[in-house]
Amino acid sequence: MKPATAKAKGRATENQAVEWLRANGYPDAERRRLNGSNDLGDITGCGPGICIEVKSAAAWHPVRWLRELRTEMTNARAAIGFVMARPKGGTNVNDWAFIVHGDTLLSLLADAGWRAPNQTPISNPKQKESS
Repeated sequence: MKPATAKAKGRATENQAVEWLRANGYPDAERRRLNGSNDLGDITGCGPGICIEVKSAAAWHPVRWLRELRTEMTNARAAIGFVMARPKGGTNVNDWAFIVHGDTLLSLLADAGWRAPNQTPISNPKQKESS
């Protein structure tokens, strides 16, 4: 694939990701300008402390992508980050893979009120108290 073609495909994938985020409750989502070695992720506007990296590749390199995401999260001072990975032929964003670091997943589960069975549960503020 020619670099210009790869760049255009990446841009189109990022635009598709932004439209999906906007349609699902993040109206301020937008593509981020390139920052060179101080990359802050591909999409901004989804909330403070959130870093989003978008990938569209025939070959999958999730470990490499997660390393890149970790660097971008550090640069952006983001607590939460994820990779939106479009598989070859994946036209519907709901069918893409969303990849997170293990510590991010555990943090999100804890924030939602879920704990491992041997830990004390955290009350979920989204659940109504039964009394």
